[in-house]
Amino acid sequence: MVWDGIVACDLFCAGLGAWTFIFTVLSAGRDEAHRTAKLVGVVAAFALVALGALILAVDARGGLLNPLRYLNLLGNLGSVMTWGVILISLFLLGSFACGLLLLMRRSAPRALEAATAVLAVGVSLYTGVLLSTSPAFPLWNIAVLPAAFVVSAAYTGYAAYALIARFAAPKGDALPAWFGRAAVVLPVLEAVALAALVAVVSGTQGSGAEAAAASVANLLGGSCALAFWGGTVAVGLVAPLALAVVRGRRGAAAPAWMGVVEWACVLVGGFAFRYAVVVAAAPIFG
Repeated sequence: MVWDGIVACDLFCAGLGAWTFIFTVLSAGRDEAHRTAKLVGVVAAFALVALGALILAVDARGGLLNPLRYLNLLGNLGSVMTWGVILISLFLLGSFACGLLLLMRRSAPRALEAATAVLAVGVSLYTGVLLSTSPAFPLWNIAVLPAAFVVSAAYTGYAAYALIARFAAPKGDALPAWFGRAAVVLPVLEAVALAALVAVVSGTQGSGAEAAAASVANLLGGSCALAFWGGTVAVGLVAPLALAVVRGRRGAAAPAWMGVVEWACVLVGGFAFRYAVVVAAAPIFG
């Protein structure tokens, strides 16, 4: 596997799709009035995770053209890549079944939705674990990276379903009351995760210390500073948090465009975070 900026698209799509499904089943009503919003959310989740898997297969440089590689993976349960193949495959099956039932104007069993949501959490966690298994890159080889990716994915999933509900639900009223709290809690959690990521990498000792310092320098003041400070922090955290606070204070009087801008900013920031982490990482032996 050759890691480059393209893999950021896979990581983003997989995490976004997984948490779009979770927020869809948690938020969309099971009544007929919200069937369209739920169907759109489930289909979007399936399509995003499938797209991420396709990007990963293409970026694997030959994996797409050599299916035996994936068959061999299934026989190696000690490989993180194998976990990912299994999780993604099962999630796609579950979300496809949910979407098919909705198309048939039937509600998916709660057990199926719950099982697929659990798989979705695994898919989002896998995106960080996959990178953290590369010991040559101190920026990735830490326990905090998967947690940061999960929180970021949850924030983008929140934004994706909010946009879906805004345009697909009747009068855009499919958002439950707790969405307002999620709009504040999730960016705060992500900010804490980002700070922890930088702090842990900066404290790397031994043979990886030089590469870790170079990675932090790339992230905070080097080639990826614009993506990190501008895309991840300013656009992806500060702007949407400020908009969410203003919308919360104004309540029903808040103009609709504020929510749309907030959620769009979250999506931009989610991709910028993954791009910056992938591209900024410096190898120990470079």
